[in-house]
Amino acid sequence: MKNNTVLITGADGFIGSHLTEALVKEGANIKALSYYNSFNNWGWLESIDCQKDIEILTGDVRDHNFCNRITKNVNIVFHLAALVAIPYSYIAPDSYVDTNIKGTLNICKAALA
Repeated sequence: MKNNTVLITGADGFIGSHLTEALVKEGANIKALSYYNSFNNWGWLESIDCQKDIEILTGDVRDHNFCNRITKNVNIVFHLAALVAIPYSYIAPDSYVDTNIKGTLNICKAALA
């Protein structure tokens, strides 16, 4: 992992933040994607000890141009970004399809490019 540039989408979640910490310890250069919100809160990344050692990006995997931009010069992508609140998915299913399916497609296409 040493000297690789790694993009972690969903880095602001529980699993993503712990993966971020582990890969920093392994010597990876981390780009950590946090879902943008108006409070500029980075979720679980707020409490990690290695904040100064990573590049935190805020944005949305639903934006294919953004995905193309953040995957440039990246060797490895861990795609963990997803909407997970199951009860709300019944109320607003389109947002879940857009994020979990189209967002995944955006990241995959960007990684291939």
